[in-house]
Amino acid sequence: MERGKRGIVITNLFPNAVETTRGMFVWQETQRLRDAHGYDLRVLAPLPWVPGFLRDKSRFAHHAAPARETRDGFDVHYPRHVVTPRVLRFCYGHYVYWALKGLFARLHRDAPADFIVAHYAFPDGYAAHRLARRHNLPLLVKVRGSDVNLFTRSFLRRRLTMRTLHGADRVVAVSEALKARMVKLGLPAERIAVMPNGVDRERFAPRDRDACRRALGLPEAPFTFLFVGTLRTIKGVTTLLQAFRAIPEMQRRKASLILIGDGDLEADLRDRIERFGMRDQVRLLPPVPHAEVPQWIGACDCLVLPSIMEGYPNVLVEALAAQRPVIASRVGGIPEIVADGASGLLVPPGEPWPLTDAMIRMLEGFDFDPAASSAAQRSWVDVASEMDGLIQSMLADRGTRP
Repeated sequence: MERGKRGIVITNLFPNAVETTRGMFVWQETQRLRDAHGYDLRVLAPLPWVPGFLRDKSRFAHHAAPARETRDGFDVHYPRHVVTPRVLRFCYGHYVYWALKGLFARLHRDAPADFIVAHYAFPDGYAAHRLARRHNLPLLVKVRGSDVNLFTRSFLRRRLTMRTLHGADRVVAVSEALKARMVKLGLPAERIAVMPNGVDRERFAPRDRDACRRALGLPEAPFTFLFVGTLRTIKGVTTLLQAFRAIPEMQRRKASLILIGDGDLEADLRDRIERFGMRDQVRLLPPVPHAEVPQWIGACDCLVLPSIMEGYPNVLVEALAAQRPVIASRVGGIPEIVADGASGLLVPPGEPWPLTDAMIRMLEGFDFDPAASSAAQRSWVDVASEMDGLIQSMLADRGTRP
């Protein structure tokens, strides 16, 4: 193996045998680094340990993931770490470190790594920082959203997160908004590289709407709004349902809403759909494999993502690459993806009425400009090339130190 090309990736965001769509953006970036630039990358994807009495609940399905598997040619390990729900969350970085410590040492002994890449500053990045110091390896930390937008609201987690970022050799943010947040927290701007996610432009190419609907068994007539993501409060799905219900009845009869995903709010959403009498207009479907998402996007008329908080949501980039307009909240890196009024509409987070107005505007006819959003032109090969440059400069800097 060429010197400087062997690394260990540490991330809780990686697909496994149970959660096949988990962290697809990390998988795609890691795959392109390997295929386009010849990296030998082993993946440590820690998962929370689940006690036996909880293992029958869908939210803890990940307990059935294997301890190790070869996934798309990658050697992936899924060590379990302790969790203490609702308390001692600042300890999660320590828990992940203890879960990885022995495994990392063995992998590094058998095939010495040249560097570590961590996706998510906390707890993954914190554990990676301790491992990097222990083994004297350079570390690149990639910040993706909640790790600095949400977790740093807690004093102790903020302190540990900033210790990690100050100690990393390279820090990458997936949006300018995340960079601004880190600068506000005290990290020098010149230490942060901004590297937005890419999109698989072959997979998410424009498709014929009617052909996609026929393939999925959907009717051709209604204007269809689509949500793809986790059914959690932070994704604004309850607001979305309220906003759709508030569309005047004459217009709503000509529309449908499809929600694809699962999560804590699934039962509540099903109950609301029933109580609101909208079973004929709103469909709640389980997650689909990532390879099938392009067909669902192709079948829709507008993708909606009314999140309360975001980093750089790839589903918006994928929809724009497929030439479908979007409605999304004006939070995080979303304004860097969506050209308001041209490739989609931006609305305030958590407010049903502006979202209703935006949906009505889509129903009445939206003049979509496919060239308005440069984010849809950025491929994962572009991202891998930039990552390669950062990794090699990090190794060169480390090599010149006494």
